[in-house]
Amino acid sequence: MDQGTQYHRDVLYCGLSENASDIVKCKAGDNDCVRDRTTEVFKKFPKGNPAFGLPNISVLSLKNITVAKAKAGSPTQLNFKFLDLTVYGMERAITVNTTGWTKQPKTIEMFSYVDFVKMEGVYETNGKILLLTLNGKGNGVVELINCTVHTKLRFDFEQRNDGKRYAQASKLKAVVTPEKMVIKMENLVNGNKELTDTLNSVLNENWLDIWNELSDGIGKAISLVFKNGLNSVLNELSYDDFYSE
Repeated sequence: MDQGTQYHRDVLYCGLSENASDIVKCKAGDNDCVRDRTTEVFKKFPKGNPAFGLPNISVLSLKNITVAKAKAGSPTQLNFKFLDLTVYGMERAITVNTTGWTKQPKTIEMFSYVDFVKMEGVYETNGKILLLTLNGKGNGVVELINCTVHTKLRFDFEQRNDGKRYAQASKLKAVVTPEKMVIKMENLVNGNKELTDTLNSVLNENWLDIWNELSDGIGKAISLVFKNGLNSVLNELSYDDFYSE
């Protein structure tokens, strides 16, 4: 490691000690401690902390997210994509339970609760759902209320020039289950506001059926948000420094 890189690392760890000195490290294998510290970090740094690579988790942006794709033989033939997407509310996540946090982790699981998640952006859609024909492009909002999130992940490790191991989440899947979903889409039928309003009402009245069609795509978007944020932190902090002795 060159002196410039080492200096950069030293500054990052100094910033971590100054800004997160009251966040106690956990012992390896103490999953309850990791659960509590995870929620604590989210509450303490909702806007992120560059000292240890944590992004602004209250506003997270993604592009070209396919939420639904028409499948041959399916009664629902719907294509739905967010061209750009902003996810709000992940700073509200509370870790309820987690397992697998050892010095040599295999599979890590996390069970979280988020009371409100808002997904907003420019979408485009075409196809049919609930016998309704959709063909439009515009601004759209999906709100998820009282969500449970079950996340499974695996780490890959590399040893860097400082002699320490750094991890990256190579596989991460989040399964999201909301208590309620609210959809607000502009221009669902190109140029017809009255029919668009009617379709929004029908979609919300049948939100659970709609969720069953969109859940995989929305889960992938949430997974990508989690993976990007986690890997940003893991890129800055050595996994060998995660735990107390």
